[in-house]
Amino acid sequence: MEILKCITIKKQIKDKILVEDISFSIDKGDVIGLIGPNGAGKTTIIKLILGLMRLSYGEVKINGYDIKKDFVKAIEKVGAIVENPDLYMYLSGYDNLQITANYYKDISKERINEVIKIIGLEEKINDKVSTYSLGMKQRLAIGEAIINNPELLILDEPTNGLDIEGIVEMRNLIKDLSEQGIAILISSHNLTEIDNLCNRIIAIKNGKIITNDSIENFKSESNIVSYELILNSLENIEKIILNYKYEILKDNTIKVYISKENVSGLMQLLIQNNYQIYSVQESKMSSEEAFFKKVGDNKND
Repeated sequence: MEILKCITIKKQIKDKILVEDISFSIDKGDVIGLIGPNGAGKTTIIKLILGLMRLSYGEVKINGYDIKKDFVKAIEKVGAIVENPDLYMYLSGYDNLQITANYYKDISKERINEVIKIIGLEEKINDKVSTYSLGMKQRLAIGEAIINNPELLILDEPTNGLDIEGIVEMRNLIKDLSEQGIAILISSHNLTEIDNLCNRIIAIKNGKIITNDSIENFKSESNIVSYELILNSLENIEKIILNYKYEILKDNTIKVYISKENVSGLMQLLIQNNYQIYSVQESKMSSEEAFFKKVGDNKND
C-alpha cells in the first residue's frame, strides 16, 4: 500500500535550484534511507513533504491526499522529527507527551501510556527531561511523533550524537515501528545504520536523485569491488598502482578498488615490481564505500 508519493518535485529560490525532478514513493512498512552529502537537498525534500516549504513544482501525496490541495487530511497521519527535537526541558516526559497530544483530536490517556511503553521510558517518564540522556530525549521525541498513530514517520538524523547504547535502542525502536506497518523515511549520514535499518536507499547529489534502489543493488550496481592485499612491503606502492583507487591499511595491507576482470593484471604488475603477495581477499562493499564511489563530495556545498 502506497503511503507517500513524490512526483517530480522541485524547489527553486530566485535563480538557485535546491532540488529538482525528485520522484519516489514509500509503501506501508518500508524503511527508506535518504542519503547524500551535506547540502545535497535532503532536509529540503523533507520540508517539502511536510509542507514546511512551498513547492515550486510537482506534487506530494500522502495517503492519496495532495499536500497543497488538502493539507490537513494529507498531514494528519504523519509524524516527524526535523533537525533538533523540540522538547520542554523543565517539564516531565509525560507532560511533553500530553502537550503534543493536545494538538490532536481524541488522543486518550491509554494512547499516551501505549506510546510510553513503545519508546521504553516507563521508569523515567515522570522525570524532568533535563535529566534525560540524549538517547532518552530522542526516544521521547519519537514518542511525540507517533502519538497520533501516524502511517508515515519522517526522521531527520535520528541517531546523530548518540552513543552505541543509544544507537542500538533507536535501531530497535525504528524496526519495531516498521513492523507495525508504519512507513519510515530516514535522513542520515550514518551509513552503517542505514545498512542496519533500511530496505531501500534514495541517494541525492546536487539536488537530484542519483540512486533509488534496494541496498543490495546499490552496493552491487557497479562491477568495481574492493580487495585487501597483504604484501611483503608497501614501499613505493603509490608509484606502482598509481592508476588504481586504493587505501593504505595497517600491517602492509592495501585495499584496492578494481573490477574483477582487472585483478589478474594487478597481480602481474605487483609481481613484476618484486612485491610478494601473501594474501588476496575480496571485501564486501559497505553502504559507506558504495556511497562515496557513487556520490562523492557535493561540489555545491
